[in-house]
Amino acid sequence: MLFLTLATQPAIAAGKLSCRAGQGRTSKNAAGFQIKVLPNPDKVDEFDPECRALILDAKKNEIFSEEDWGFSIEVAGQDVNGDGIPDVVLKAYSGGAHCCWTYYVMSLGSKPTLIKKFENNRDAVFFRDRKSRRIVVRTLDGAFDYFDGMCHACTPFPDVYLRLDGRDLIDISSEFSLDYDEIINENRKALTAGQRQRLKTLSGNPSDAEPVREAVYKTLMVVLAYLYSGRETQARKTLQELWPPFDQERIWNLILETRRDGILCYTRKDATCGEDAAAN
Repeated sequence: MLFLTLATQPAIAAGKLSCRAGQGRTSKNAAGFQIKVLPNPDKVDEFDPECRALILDAKKNEIFSEEDWGFSIEVAGQDVNGDGIPDVVLKAYSGGAHCCWTYYVMSLGSKPTLIKKFENNRDAVFFRDRKSRRIVVRTLDGAFDYFDGMCHACTPFPDVYLRLDGRDLIDISSEFSLDYDEIINENRKALTAGQRQRLKTLSGNPSDAEPVREAVYKTLMVVLAYLYSGRETQARKTLQELWPPFDQERIWNLILETRRDGILCYTRKDATCGEDAAAN
């Protein structure tokens, strides 16, 4: 199941990296500021970051500078956080097969400032919701990568919908229940009676059992779609219906723990998330 195939809203940005591994550059002007992505001019050895992102004010003063393996300009000059002031969103990528994305949201007002920084093991799409007319961030919760020892390709990544209000990142996933219902219906339909029976009667850890890999993925996609769309009771009921009884408590607690430490960590005020949490 591909994340972008489920998008029901036109994306403002899901951009490819403008600079990656020291190659490529781009520049945009927005609200009197210049936003630049370019190869890192100070790179002297293989351990230095390859790309740099800069924001300059009208007097060419540098108000923002970060370095990473890759960068792109995701949003430039639109109001992202609902305060009526133009913003810019920069996406950084750390390199590697699956990790990791960092997003910087800068206000371009009279007092330009970094209003939000968040990290995730999956990238994000920014789109304007047709109903609210606000910009929404859609991503997958990267904390589930290799969940319970699964392979990367086997991982059931749940969709997440977020909105930035001022400096606060808000979980608005429950507003997109119809999108989650598509995931639920698709995976329930694909889950055959034989797969259900083999999974339900399993006596060992389902995540370690090759014959039930597809059933594990489909079941967890349904459970997570219910949970992330605000329907925890249905999520728990589905787990009880489909998961081996001996393992239900363990896997449910692991799901809740992973969800708590994932992208939704940034929606809790004063929480320590991402690299800061790992450092502690």
